[in-house]
Amino acid sequence: MPSSDVPGVNDSSRRAAGRLAAAAIVTYQLLLVAAVVARPDIDVTHKPVSEYAIGRPGWIAVAAFLACALSYAALAAAVPGRTARVLLVICAAGTAGVGVFVADPVSTPLDRLSTIGTLHVIAGLSALLLLPFAALFAGGRRRWLPLAGLLGHYALSVVIPPEGWPPRLLFLTYAIWVVLTAQHIVQQLRPTVPPRQQRAT
Repeated sequence: MPSSDVPGVNDSSRRAAGRLAAAAIVTYQLLLVAAVVARPDIDVTHKPVSEYAIGRPGWIAVAAFLACALSYAALAAAVPGRTARVLLVICAAGTAGVGVFVADPVSTPLDRLSTIGTLHVIAGLSALLLLPFAALFAGGRRRWLPLAGLLGHYALSVVIPPEGWPPRLLFLTYAIWVVLTAQHIVQQLRPTVPPRQQRAT
């Protein structure tokens, strides 16, 4: 994997960014599990992830979204390719917006969304739709994984409630791609130790 073409970003910094990306996305998934435990009143089969940000325990879901945003931003600093980095930065900003702009209840009609709720939808869609393209431009053998997840999301949404399991499985697919990509970057940029020269006899 070639060195970064970002001035001032060396291989060591990219390895650190890759590790941070993987750790942050795992934290995101763990926080989502914590949000589910904290809100047993929410039906995971019919309610979106954003619903967990509403109410007193909502900070757990907000923290999850911000952790995910951090992961995308860190991965942007690690991957090669300017287009992939730009798209990942947009995804990071959109995901942060999902956490900052708390969603309206899922039962709210689209024409009655609040300004904050509208910003939440725009931010969420930007991240959801652009990440597969960021992966394609990032390259690698796993670049098709997020796109496959997105297509699977739409296929599942035809047969089961689209607010429930489809987006959860999609975000899990994105998380797996982040971890695998970050791991690959860290391994490829690991410093090589030159073989010891044999002592002259």
